Amino acid sequence: MTKKITATIEKYLKSIYRLQKNGVARTCEIVKLLKVAPGTVTNTVKRLKRERLIIHKAYEGIKLTKKGRKIALSAVRKHLLIEKLLTDILHVERL
Repeated sequence: MTKKITATIEKYLKSIYRLQKNGVARTCEIVKLLKVAPGTVTNTVKRLKRERLIIHKAYEGIKLTKKGRKIALSAVRKHLLIEKLLTDILHVERL
């Protein structure tokens, strides 16, 4: 059971969500997207699997579970709302 949804967990789940639109996410794609070491991705994927947020099968890829997808979508929505606040209300220009 997930004790606390950290920023790192949200970041990984959002990344997997985006990558899995093409079928499944692969650890090498996560490494490139997040610009982290392969070992870091491996350890985090193991943790996400242990917490039942993803399904990971060696050589097949990674998919979100229903619970993982729910958290990922919540994180994506939160990001979009913050972006909307900054651009539309505070008139901060996008980079």
